[in-house]
Amino acid sequence: MQTNRAVQLSLAASLLATLAGAAPAEVTLEYIGSCRATDVSADGSVVAGNTADYGTFRWTEADGIVDLGRNASAAIGRAAGTPDVSADGTRISASILDVTGNYLTLGLWELGVGWTDLLPPLLPDGGLMDDAYGSAWGMSGDGEVVTGLYWRPGQPGGSAHPFRWSAADGPVDLGTEQGSGRANDADWDGNVIVGWDERPDGLWQPTVWVDGVRSRLSANEFFTLAERVNSDGTIVVGSSADGDSFTAVAAMWRWTGIEWEEQLLGALPGTVPPFGNATAFDVTDDGSLAVGYNAYGATGDAIMWTAETGVINVEDFLADHGITPDPAYDIQVLTAVSDDGSTIVGIALENDNPWVPQSFIIRISQAVPGDIDGDGDVDQSDLGILLAAYGSVPGDPNWNPDADLDGDGAVGQSDLGILLANYGTGG
Repeated sequence: MQTNRAVQLSLAASLLATLAGAAPAEVTLEYIGSCRATDVSADGSVVAGNTADYGTFRWTEADGIVDLGRNASAAIGRAAGTPDVSADGTRISASILDVTGNYLTLGLWELGVGWTDLLPPLLPDGGLMDDAYGSAWGMSGDGEVVTGLYWRPGQPGGSAHPFRWSAADGPVDLGTEQGSGRANDADWDGNVIVGWDERPDGLWQPTVWVDGVRSRLSANEFFTLAERVNSDGTIVVGSSADGDSFTAVAAMWRWTGIEWEEQLLGALPGTVPPFGNATAFDVTDDGSLAVGYNAYGATGDAIMWTAETGVINVEDFLADHGITPDPAYDIQVLTAVSDDGSTIVGIALENDNPWVPQSFIIRISQAVPGDIDGDGDVDQSDLGILLAAYGSVPGDPNWNPDADLDGDGAVGQSDLGILLANYGTGG
């Protein structure tokens, strides 16, 4: 993933114009089945989440939804946390039925291996509460670190503590101020972990642990939290307080090299305090696109954010690209976005039965500059088309508007330069 970071940032930057409605692109919406998608791999090819009965699934285009088993909800009526997938799609973390078949615990699933229980062994103060050792809420990009909470029955300082697990270190308590907390996500190698830490009065606050050192991202008077962090640990998203509207709104924090700088992304019009709020659930590696959920009060909508558009309803974005969602479903939330911004996953609910989920995938493919014939590659075919139209303007017999790559009304040196600069790129 790190070696592909430059490519991912380039792709994400090229998608900004698409999201702002200023560049041609193909946007598609695909419903993948009755499930709750919660995460997506770096390239968008693998989706993870909960089955309709709160088990764990892995989805690919080739295999569809594959139930990974060890469903604690079906066996003992316990469910918690969110399944997450590694950048390469080969590992999934989730809350599962433990190997004895009696308790909820954290598990790590590996392609070709299956499930491994992560608790027990327990931390010295860990134990069972409500038939659970803990729950999984996040995973590092490399799939080596799982984050979440573990239960501390009868202990002072909060009944749930945030922790990280790795094969090398086992479970490690990340610590809290003096109450409970949870670790929601980790960067590529698990050195930067984000989540929430409880204030003495019980309010959750967005928190980051960097190499085990805890710091508060925002001190405010709302239940707010940090949800996700990008691969290099420099951009965090979640929710924070907007003092002007007295509302919890979607927020982003960027590491300046000295401190975490907060940016309030906002909420949709009609978001009414105190119950209305917005949260960013995920962000691209370069911070150009965030996705999440906006609650107006009793109802809500899925949202996306860019610097150009601000917070918008995803259905408006789809409508701008000629897509009408299936009227049988109500789009509720965008849960995750791939590192390059090309794939977004979310959850809808059946209008006739709101207890039945339906997950979907939005794919955004930016046209490759110089791909005149539209086959996804910039190659000899495109060069031949451009040379055949070289020197032409509208009205000429050999005029080809598709070869006018810079849109200046003529096919010339600038267009040839664009094509040659991208020659050999594409699928």
